[in-house]
Amino acid sequence: MSFAILEDYDVGDDLRDVARDFALFRALGVRTWRGSISWLEVEPERGRYDFGWLHRFARLAADSGITLRPYIAYTPEWAARGGEDSVAWNDPPRDGADWTRFVRALALALRRHPNVRSLEIYNEENTPQWWDGTRGAYDSTLAAAAAAIREADPDAQVLLGGMVWPDAAWAGAACDAARVDAVPFHAYPETWTPDSVTVESYLHDFGWATFLPAWRAHCRGAPVWIDETGFATVPGKTERDQALWWARAIPTFLAEPAVQQIGIYEIKDLRAGAAAIGGAPNYHLGLTYSDRRPKLAFSTVRLLVRLLNVGTLTIGDPGLGVTVTRGTRGAGTPYVHDFIRPDGTQVLFAWDRDGDPELRVRLPRSGRTATEWSLDGTGRSVRAFDGRTIDSLRLAPGEVRIIEIDP
Repeated sequence: MSFAILEDYDVGDDLRDVARDFALFRALGVRTWRGSISWLEVEPERGRYDFGWLHRFARLAADSGITLRPYIAYTPEWAARGGEDSVAWNDPPRDGADWTRFVRALALALRRHPNVRSLEIYNEENTPQWWDGTRGAYDSTLAAAAAAIREADPDAQVLLGGMVWPDAAWAGAACDAARVDAVPFHAYPETWTPDSVTVESYLHDFGWATFLPAWRAHCRGAPVWIDETGFATVPGKTERDQALWWARAIPTFLAEPAVQQIGIYEIKDLRAGAAAIGGAPNYHLGLTYSDRRPKLAFSTVRLLVRLLNVGTLTIGDPGLGVTVTRGTRGAGTPYVHDFIRPDGTQVLFAWDRDGDPELRVRLPRSGRTATEWSLDGTGRSVRAFDGRTIDSLRLAPGEVRIIEIDP
């Protein structure tokens, strides 16, 4: 598994500011960037390209040790077919020839940069604004772009555009239309979902049970990525709320074997007055404030990246033995997840949303010592550990226990 960070930039943005963000990427331990390449900025008029800033951006990223995975988005007005609202940027292309020519030119321009690993074909394409009433509109757009990219740069990966939810029918039709190297979707439970939807219920509530069979049948083994996820510190939500959200979200999503990448949105809050799609929450999703002062979640995510960003993880949940020894369970059961790293280290997460049970947890594998980590990244030894069982693990409502077990 791996991590990436979504942080959007406009063509012409000050690259000194970008370099400061890349320094935060490195401090966090995440060295993959995802963000838009705006068609309307790169080709403002038919046939007139401006790749200069993109080349400088890619060179800066390479110098900073950052891999780039851009997505193509934002249709220029001259190329738009017309959609369901008054703006053009979210419309599909009107002319397939214009679209194919642009994608080929972009792939040819970027292939000189080895750190540009992939191109993602349109963003949020399974929302109504991206199509004209037939699924074939996106399928043909994807197929044409995939062929153009692979012709221009055979080493570049082609990604299905990030779906706003795991849409079984959409993913199946798109994967039939073109071979893709990843199937991404977004997940913003507790920020842009009804109150009834939680981190723990999101996948179930949004059709995971039907998505998985469609993905297996149509997507030829392409990994599933949650390429955008995050929690907004809007008024009424604290830094601690956000940190606890990340401590729940990352193990919840990674406990699904199909999910192989987590995309963090985003490194910093938007500054006041900046244009934002999605309303007020979009200004407060950063792990830092707009002036790059870290929130508590920066330390939490840095801890989780250090513990889990180690390549292949084995999900240890089937081998866990969890017993509630006393206390009150919340709705459902306590949530307990175990991940086994290639070096044999285990990382255990345990929480209860609104109960306070005390647990005895028998691990899938033995270990020598256990360290519990706080949200701020500080650790302390776990004494109630006999090499295989953690005893008297008390859960407070909403709190997450994070324990690292050395092999």
